[in-house]
Amino acid sequence: MWPENSGQCANVIHRDKSGELTIAREICSLGMGMLHAGRVHAAGIQFRKALGIAPQCEEALFLLGYCLHLSGDYDEALSAYDQVLAVSPRHVAAWNNRGNTLLKLSRHEEAAESYTRALRLEPGLHDARIALATCYQALGLIKEAMSACNEVLAAVPEHAEAHWNRSLLLLLNGEYREGWREYEWRWKKRGFTSPSRRFDQPCWQGEEITGKVILVHAEQGFGDTLQFCRYVPLLSARGARVVLECQAPLVPLLSTVAGVSAVIPTGEMPGRFDLQAPMLSLPGIFGTSLENIPTTVPYVAPPPDRLHFWSTMAGNGKRLKVGLCWAGKSYPDPGRSCPADQLAPLADVNGVAFHSLQVGREGAVPFAMIDHTGLVRDFADSAALIAQLDLVVTVDTAVAHLAGAMGKPAWVLLPYSPDWRWLLDRDDSPWYPSLRLFRQSCRGSWQDVVQRVKSELLNKLAFPGENHLNNGRIFPKNDV
Repeated sequence: MWPENSGQCANVIHRDKSGELTIAREICSLGMGMLHAGRVHAAGIQFRKALGIAPQCEEALFLLGYCLHLSGDYDEALSAYDQVLAVSPRHVAAWNNRGNTLLKLSRHEEAAESYTRALRLEPGLHDARIALATCYQALGLIKEAMSACNEVLAAVPEHAEAHWNRSLLLLLNGEYREGWREYEWRWKKRGFTSPSRRFDQPCWQGEEITGKVILVHAEQGFGDTLQFCRYVPLLSARGARVVLECQAPLVPLLSTVAGVSAVIPTGEMPGRFDLQAPMLSLPGIFGTSLENIPTTVPYVAPPPDRLHFWSTMAGNGKRLKVGLCWAGKSYPDPGRSCPADQLAPLADVNGVAFHSLQVGREGAVPFAMIDHTGLVRDFADSAALIAQLDLVVTVDTAVAHLAGAMGKPAWVLLPYSPDWRWLLDRDDSPWYPSLRLFRQSCRGSWQDVVQRVKSELLNKLAFPGENHLNNGRIFPKNDV
């Protein structure tokens, strides 16, 4: 979870009444007007100008730090806040915003200390307490994170960000029934990644649906759509005609989902329908718990015409064909990507042909790879390529969800503080029977993860007849 704690732009009262400070404040007022108009760079120039006239002007220094943060210049922003605090250690807004900047830099322990200092000075700074909960979650302090959310909700029961963070903590802990209820607060959260949709048709709440047409609309990222399109067959089984709206690159692939009547890209007119549902509301409507997750796989498959093309690309050699994906989008979790150079130990595994699944490669992998990703047009192509492989090794990206939805054996490399869907303290996934999880043992370190993957690959090559997937466990397939 990565909520944005709103920045504090409070004016600073200065004791020094010199002419230089008066001029600097006037320039700061001009800069503030630009800042409110969204002209961050121009505002920053004004604050630098004010500091050129009066270097001791805390207001200009603080506001410059705020502009630098908005511009992504986090190290400079941190320096500006530190200079303010060196002079005014009780500057609440500087402690708060310093925490925001440290959070962007993934320096969670330091960010937590900054938020704590701000809260000591102003206990009612609720956004700072929610950001503190974010730091606790990243540090693996789940109880402390939950306590922080609960404390805010005790004071402000309608605080959407507190409900949102609480939902993620509940889901991470496997407390699904309450977690799904809290998850509905996402539509009221500031800056939520998917805007709330407005329809004349009512949202389906689980009532009788036989003979009705329901529009299921995707939200958030590709991985979310791949994970939760599994509920389409359940709607069809209840007698509904399902129209699925999703991201355009997923349309050809999701047309293979059982029970779907039509798949359209986001933004296309769906035609007549009676009911609608956001895709990630379906688990809550179906009453999904850890015990009844629908795990019938595969529930997506590459279209036959794509399979024919890609069957000629992977080769027929005797080496184990392993797909590799090492980076995802930096937002919302920059820590989920593994730097390419840290994969170097895998070069020592003989008998493996590595195939890149990294569309838009980030960094140079330090060993030879077969790379046909330039031919990948959409997820149907990715699925057809994965179908040719023996195993997928990937970080937490849409590739992991695609492999899991296909029932393809996949090893997923996870950061110390994982996304909620991977739960805690387990090396299997109740959502995907074919996946095995490799977790960081300490924050930010991929070394032990890569070494374990290397060791397991060697075992797989040495004992090809044995099932190393999920440590040999067999998973039940439970449908809602």
